[in-house]
Amino acid sequence: MTAIITVADHPDGTEYEARALHRSAADRDSHERMGFHDGWGTVTRQLADLVEGESN
Repeated sequence: MTAIITVADHPDGTEYEARALHRSAADRDSHERMGFHDGWGTVTRQLADLVEGESN
């Protein structure tokens, strides 16, 4: 999997765009079964906490 993460200034804070590129549909499906979406959401929240100076 290749992840492309782009951040940019935004009038309300920071714009965040993430793309996950899988080699095949089978790889994508495997990652989805392993909880990819929940894991990605966790990473996103952790990154937001880090840049906003909060800690959990």
